[in-house]
Amino acid sequence: MDSVVSLDWWGGLYSRLSRFLVYLSSVLLFGMATMILSDVTLRYFFNSPLAASVEISQLIEPWVIFLPFAYTLAIGGHVQVTLVTMRLPARWRLACDIFAYTVDFLFFTVLCYFSWLEFGHSLAIGEIMLASIRLPWWAGKLAMPLGSLFIGLQCIFQILSTVKEIRGK
Repeated sequence: MDSVVSLDWWGGLYSRLSRFLVYLSSVLLFGMATMILSDVTLRYFFNSPLAASVEISQLIEPWVIFLPFAYTLAIGGHVQVTLVTMRLPARWRLACDIFAYTVDFLFFTVLCYFSWLEFGHSLAIGEIMLASIRLPWWAGKLAMPLGSLFIGLQCIFQILSTVKEIRGK
């Protein structure tokens, strides 16, 4: 994770947290795949599927998707359209990056705020999924505000790193 911005001790701590979230997402994905494989095996060979495996995988999916967002941004793994910007001088290209990271930050801040409200409402009413076992629906809804928070923080690190790069040129 060398390309993750390490601005100070906070940057180093955040870098380790970001890496941990990717590992956690990987473990959850592996667990979900194992559960689905077990469910299919039990269903077709023993006619006895796992209870609520589809619903459990629906609770795990947001965690698998949202947790690695920040790390993916840090390593440059998100899709970028550079048809125009690659023809610009270096300073202009970096200025465009700052603009894009600022827009991203604003978007993920709004997403974090409203998804946090949705999570809070779901938790307050004790929302559960319709399944053969009792599953807290709010547990899946927590992934979006957390993922949005971390990618928003990563946008700030990217902006600071890009400003530092501009000053160095």
